Amino acid sequence: MLEEFFVTNQLHIINEDSTKTTFHSSRVSSNIDLTIVNNQMLAAIKDGEISDEDSCSDHNIMKFNFNVTTTNKEKKIRIFRNAIHNARTTYRFLKKLLQLISENFQI
Repeated sequence: MLEEFFVTNQLHIINEDSTKTTFHSSRVSSNIDLTIVNNQMLAAIKDGEISDEDSCSDHNIMKFNFNVTTTNKEKKIRIFRNAIHNARTTYRFLKKLLQLISENFQI
């Protein structure tokens, strides 16, 4: 069913075989994460990698380089949206961290 959905919606899985894994826990590591793109993104992707950077998660950061041309206005909008996304992600992480500290240390 999933494969049919991808074909019907012109979506592509762009993961490549790698010795690095996208997910790791104390019990298991695997490449469970999928990177799914449409035709336009597929044409724009130059390369990608699984990063060694700390992600504050049990999933590793996946980085991709794109070959796209954009106007300055589009770049500013993208930077602004990324900043908002990063702020929200950081807020959720800190909120969860404080909750765990509070629960585990009875603060």
